[in-house]
Amino acid sequence: MKRILVGIAVVGLGLVGCTKSVERAERDVQRTHDQAVRNIERKQEELQDTKRDAEERIAQRERRLEDTARQESDKIRKEERELDKAVRAEHQRDEARRDDARRLDTTPNTTAPLPPE
Repeated sequence: MKRILVGIAVVGLGLVGCTKSVERAERDVQRTHDQAVRNIERKQEELQDTKRDAEERIAQRERRLEDTARQESDKIRKEERELDKAVRAEHQRDEARRDDARRLDTTPNTTAPLPPE
């Protein structure tokens, strides 16, 4: 009987030891799972940050592109206005020259010829 009691005690201690090992393994698995979840969440946050940064850079480049396009359009309009202004000024000068030429042609010669000597 003594052997049976010792056998039961040994088996009982063995089961208690196994139970502690199982509990420890379960805690380790849970801890690993929790760590994996935190790692995934951190990676997702990093991905979102990266995505946000990329979107900001794209938006910034688009704004710069729009600004450049606007500046170039303004520059072209200004050059066109200056060219139109120069063409009008040239046209006015031509008109003034023609008017002067017409006046000279239509102005009677009021100087009398010199008498023969």
